Order: sequence, then structure tokens, then C-alpha cells
Amino acid sequence: MAEQPIKIAAVGLSASAQQLLDIALECGLYEVAAVADERMEQAETGGRKYECPHFTDMRQLIVQTEADFLLFGIPVYQCIEFIRLGMQQKFHILMPCPPTQNFSQLAELYRLAYKEQVSFLTLQKGRFGLPFEHVRNYLAQARQEHDHPWHLVSAVCHIPMGELQPNMRWLYDPTMAGGGVLLHDCYDLIDELLLCFGLPQRVYALAINQAPDRQQRMSLTEDTAIVSMQFTDALIAQICTSRTLGPARRHLRIHGKQQHLTATEQEVVLYDNEGTLLEQKVYEGDDLPSQKRMLENAANALLDPQGSPLYPYHGFDLNTFAVIEAAYLSTRTGMAEEPLRILELADIDPAGLL
Repeated sequence: MAEQPIKIAAVGLSASAQQLLDIALECGLYEVAAVADERMEQAETGGRKYECPHFTDMRQLIVQTEADFLLFGIPVYQCIEFIRLGMQQKFHILMPCPPTQNFSQLAELYRLAYKEQVSFLTLQKGRFGLPFEHVRNYLAQARQEHDHPWHLVSAVCHIPMGELQPNMRWLYDPTMAGGGVLLHDCYDLIDELLLCFGLPQRVYALAINQAPDRQQRMSLTEDTAIVSMQFTDALIAQICTSRTLGPARRHLRIHGKQQHLTATEQEVVLYDNEGTLLEQKVYEGDDLPSQKRMLENAANALLDPQGSPLYPYHGFDLNTFAVIEAAYLSTRTGMAEEPLRILELADIDPAGLL
């Protein structure tokens, strides 16, 4: 246990937020300072479980609690005012994916974080997953040996959801959700693509939903989308994603001149282009360990920013969201859009933030 553990407070006690609190305690770097949930029984149960003060008023937790990190476990559309207040109270912010409803909100919050000298971090566990580490190492080695031998990246993200429960139907509402399957289910996949290949030059997208008539389709978030990206003159990528197609499947495939690599959340396999298996690595049970590594990175970066820098750098999510913003803009204009142009119009440099 660290001599002075980092204090973390939770705004909302969703199942995922409680899992993160449990992992934070397990890694030995954190202690829970307070919890809040608008449901009295849930707040009281959380207070007993974590042996800390509990609140049903989110604002009261923020203004009365001394802590380092503020972890959010409520829907993204409910978070913005509490994030602003938390930053003004000098909390560092921990947000699940997606961190905001749209790019402009994210840019605003990064500006505020810079002003208040706090961090705004997105909890994207895939960044710390062993399969993703394997892919990054493979690409780094290939760059050294073969000078960019790949030319196509294809990704699939199928997450059949069925009928949403009443408390989750806000995901159908563009005003509340900000977007559909592309934003809420592909954020991590797009993020990992950018960490591997950089910011794409152009993005083109098509999106639909399965509502029975045009009027309903116009008023609901998308449940199916295809996104194409051009990274260079010699490298393109495509993502196919849906909440209606099954079975559940999430994979990233990198095609090269002589080999192709396929990565899922459980394994990485490498074949030559004649179908011969060259390598297979299985990473079962990495979900919780990847979240632990994620929280350890956030804690160590706060304790020793020079010796244990944040990964990726603070502000990187602006790149990820610029690509998503470009995709949604493309669905409206029918043209390929440029993520860099979105960043330039926002007059914000992701690499120049705290």
C-alpha cells in the first residue's frame, strides 16, 4: 500500500463503476473517499461496502469531499455539469467511453481542465489489453524490418443488444446519447486504430437504423454503420459495426503483402497469405487485469508524471473524437471529411494539453 493512497470518489454506482472501485482498491494505490448515487438504497449500500461517506446529491459529494479523482458511473448526458463542477473543485476526472456526447463538449472540457490544471482521462481499457500490446509490438517490429508492409485494416464490431431496458432507452435519443453504435460501441476500436496508425487523413461513413419508417429513422441513433478511413496513399481501413447483427464479434484484422494478423479481445493470430498459421497467442481472462493496468497508469502518472507518464498523452481523446465527429459529419454531407480540419477549427492541439 502506498504511504498516501490516492483518494477516489464515485459519482454514480453503476455495476461498471463499482467494478472499477474494487479494482482500484485491489491494486493498492487508491482508497475510496466517498460515493454518490441518486438511489438511496444504492448509496447506503456503497457507503457500507467501501466504508466511506455516501450521498444522494452529486453536488454535495463534489463540494464536500476531498479526493484526487472523480470517477463517473452515470449516463454521459448527465455528467457534464458535474464534470465542470468537479474540475473547478480541482478533481481529476475519470470517464468511461465515450467521455462526452460530442467533440465540442470534449474540447470545452479539455480547455477547462487546462485552465484548472487537472486531468480529464478516458477509461479505455483496450489501451492496456495484452492483445493490443501484441499488435503494437508486431507493427513496431514490422516497421523496422519491412517499411510499412500493410495496406488494409478491416474491423468488425457486432454487439447485438435486443430491446433495451427502460433505463437504457436514452441510447436511442440522439440528443441524450450524442450518437449510436459508432460512438458508444466503437470508441475503443477507433481509439486503438489511431494509437497504431495515427490520425487518418479522410473519413467517409454511412449509418442507418432499423426503424420502420423514415420519420422514426431520422429521430433515432444509428444501429448499423460502415466507416472508411484513409491514413496514407497506401493504407486504408474500414469498420463495420452493428447492434442488430449477430453473433457478438469484435476483431481487428491487418492485411499485409505477405501476412495478415487478426486480433480479438482474447487472442491474436498471424497467418501468411496462403493460410498457414505462423503464430497464435491466447489472452484469456485479461479483462480485469487490463483495467487494473489502466488504473495503475492513471495513479502512477499522478504520483510521478516524469517517471511514469500517462498513456496515451493527455488530450489524445480529441483525436479519437475528431474521427468520430468526421464520420457523423460525413453521414450528413455524403462526402469524406478530414479529422485534422475539425481539430484546426476547434483551435485546440491535443499534444499541447496538460
